[in-house]
Amino acid sequence: MPLPPRVTVVGAGAFGGWTALSLLRSGARVTLVERREAGNALSSSGGESRVIRHVYERRHHVALAQRALALWRRADDEWGRGLFHQKGVLFLSRQGELLPRAAQHLESAGVAFERLDPASLAARYPQIRTDDLDDAIFEPGSGYLDARRACEAVRDAFVHEGGEYRIATAKPGPVRAGEMQGIGFEGGEQISEGLFVFACGPWLPALFPQFLQQSLAVTRQEVYFFRTPPAQRAPLNRDLPVWAVLDNAFWYGIPGADGRFKLANDSHGRSVDPETQSREPTPDGIEAARSFMESRFPGMRGAAYVDARVCQYTVSPDADFLLDRVPGAGNAWLLGAGSGHGFKHGPALGELAAACVLGQRATEPEYALERLGQGVAPA
Repeated sequence: MPLPPRVTVVGAGAFGGWTALSLLRSGARVTLVERREAGNALSSSGGESRVIRHVYERRHHVALAQRALALWRRADDEWGRGLFHQKGVLFLSRQGELLPRAAQHLESAGVAFERLDPASLAARYPQIRTDDLDDAIFEPGSGYLDARRACEAVRDAFVHEGGEYRIATAKPGPVRAGEMQGIGFEGGEQISEGLFVFACGPWLPALFPQFLQQSLAVTRQEVYFFRTPPAQRAPLNRDLPVWAVLDNAFWYGIPGADGRFKLANDSHGRSVDPETQSREPTPDGIEAARSFMESRFPGMRGAAYVDARVCQYTVSPDADFLLDRVPGAGNAWLLGAGSGHGFKHGPALGELAAACVLGQRATEPEYALERLGQGVAPA
């Protein structure tokens, strides 16, 4: 009887960790390699929390989010980590096309939601200034995920179920005769056989510059935390759902149970190198966050600034993901381009990636490398 396939996954963030676990559960022999640690502070999957929601312009993202949420719930049942927090998600907007289109997708997908007119919105959420907003969607079954803890939980499950986990820096080997000739580690060690998956987040373009340097942008993103005044902790932390305001910018926030008020601008920042970019927040960014926060949430006026985090998005031109073979290599795959909304999809995308790597499914056209203007070279 032939041995199960051997697969090495490089990167233990949301995409790589879930792919490794899915491959392991499908019977493969899997090694998961991470340069630092699962959910580390420099990665795009680090930090405290991420939104999970179904409001999307594209129908396939709604289906992917549905599957992902089901898998997150299953993981909480299995592991008892409490990674998903069902706070609900509230999208607020001036007149535009996104929310009407999203409402159609939600209805066709069977996702529970409410459409709120301005009067209903103002009555239900007096802690938010809504006089300039015209439309809102509330998803009661959505919420947020614990990001760093989730990466650690996936790694722990992977190891517990028999996977091999290594802290090391790995680089792709040359492609010859239709295959990647293994991967190399610092110190000269190599893994020369099997299948390879590179889920390296913002480091992916630098590892494969000939295919990705001109196709994916790595952008700098700042996330801010302010201290909620004690008198406002009930309305602005306990009673407030996850929220997003679609206006001239795309601000969103996740109310914290610890009395901190998290918010960030989802608009893409300037291009950076994840190795050399500053991890210190900019004064202009902090001031912009305060200005928006105090205007939209009057109860936060004068709130103390606490902290900030600096991370990065890996953005494709169409804000969709990348799941495809390395050009010319039938045994190596690229997985990435989270584009600022990938974390929530980790379980579902990992499940799909595992099936593709093992030859059980074809690559989805939406995630193909070819759509980025990078034709696949012949083997």
